[in-house]
Order: sequence, then structure tokens, then C-alpha cells
Amino acid sequence: MKVKKMKNRRYGVLLIFSALPLSAYAYVDPGSGMLVWQGMIALVGAIIMFGRNPLQSIKALWKRVLRK
Repeated sequence: MKVKKMKNRRYGVLLIFSALPLSAYAYVDPGSGMLVWQGMIALVGAIIMFGRNPLQSIKALWKRVLRK
């Protein structure tokens, strides 16, 4: 069973690599770097804003459980 999974994984990797081009002719302008930075800053902000409330509710739940 394990050998069959390895073969399937090998075929999947081979398929992915055969679909990729050998060279990419792409232009990356300077604004793209700023877009990446903006995305990373937005990700950190989202983690802080959406991560704070669940942490507080988990802490409150934990305190209620320990009181009993």
C-alpha cells in the first residue's frame, strides 16, 4: 500500500514539473514589490485584529472552567 502511494506521489510531482515552463519571460515592475509589502502588512494586521478576540474568549472560557 505504501509503495503505491509513493508511485502516485512520484507521478504527481512529474506531472507538475512537466507542466512548468523551463524559463519565464516576465516583467516585474517596482510597484510589485510594494504590493507584496502591502499584503504582508495587511496579513499582520488581520492576524492581530481577528486573533485577539478569539484569544480573549478562550482565556475567559479557561477561567470559567478552572473556577468550577
